[in-house]
Amino acid sequence: MAERPPKPVQHRPVLQKPPGYRDPNVPKPPPPRLPTSAPRRQALPPAFRQHPPPRKHSRRCTCRFCCCLVFLTVLSLLSLLAVAGALSYLWFQPRLPSFHLQSLRPLRLNVSSRADGTFVSSETVIRVQAYNPNSKIGFLYGRSTASLSTDGDDDDDDDDDVEMGTGTVEGFEQGRKNATVMKFSVKVREAVVDDDVGERIRRRFKSGEITYSVEVRTRVGLRVNGRRTGDVPVRVICERVSLRRMNKGEIPKCKINTLKWINLN
Repeated sequence: MAERPPKPVQHRPVLQKPPGYRDPNVPKPPPPRLPTSAPRRQALPPAFRQHPPPRKHSRRCTCRFCCCLVFLTVLSLLSLLAVAGALSYLWFQPRLPSFHLQSLRPLRLNVSSRADGTFVSSETVIRVQAYNPNSKIGFLYGRSTASLSTDGDDDDDDDDDVEMGTGTVEGFEQGRKNATVMKFSVKVREAVVDDDVGERIRRRFKSGEITYSVEVRTRVGLRVNGRRTGDVPVRVICERVSLRRMNKGEIPKCKINTLKWINLN
């Protein structure tokens, strides 16, 4: 009897799992853990740490406070000085000294004309009176120098003026309510002048129409309650003084100038 061949094995097609299918035999994974705290950063070495920016607000406040304090201090000092100065002025009532040209007496005036030029020689005595009107302040005068010159034709032009010499007196202290006369002996010997200037001086001196200018340079300080103060340079100027008027008794008042540009009276 013949054997039958075996039947071929039929394989069933494998069914594909639908999307979202879960095998019930596979255990479920545990739920993820939620972080309980933020992860800590790794500490950096001090050299790499970022320092917080400096607080500028506090520094600005400190600078403003210091500026305000300095300003208030200076303002207070100035106010105190102003009050002290006002009280001192009311107490002492300071007044400037006054100066008058008491006399101007030419002892000799000679104009000589020679082949080598015209020369002027002169000797004059000048008296300047200084008066202190203060009752609580004294004045301290340094070494004083007086210069004498004749005036030219033009009041605004000093080129025609001729220097007639200088004289000095030593310093002195002037008391309160006191008048002091400074006597100067002024000399010049054979000063060279132009021929027309020499002739003009000779003619005006003989007729009495000659005019002089006197300038006294000195330094003046104060004495208050026995204490001395610093002195300042002072110029006493007596301009265009007529010799004829002075011979008739006129006593001209002089101007006071200090610091080269301040006229006090």
